[in-house]
Amino acid sequence: MAKLVDIASSADKSVKLADILDYLEELKDALADVTDEYEDDGADEETMDFLTDALDSIDTAIDDIEDVVEFE
Repeated sequence: MAKLVDIASSADKSVKLADILDYLEELKDALADVTDEYEDDGADEETMDFLTDALDSIDTAIDDIEDVVEFE
């Protein structure tokens, strides 16, 4: 995850959304890896709940953007 998506450079809205989806998928994978590390280290329940909620939020964002793309 070395770079941020430059959404300003994309001319088409669909391309912008596709770029954002790709970035969100990368972010989700990275957060899942970190979450696993916290779990392996025996993190407390509250920390795990926060990380799980963050992953769920990313999943929801991905689903919502995919719905927009589907209905265009």
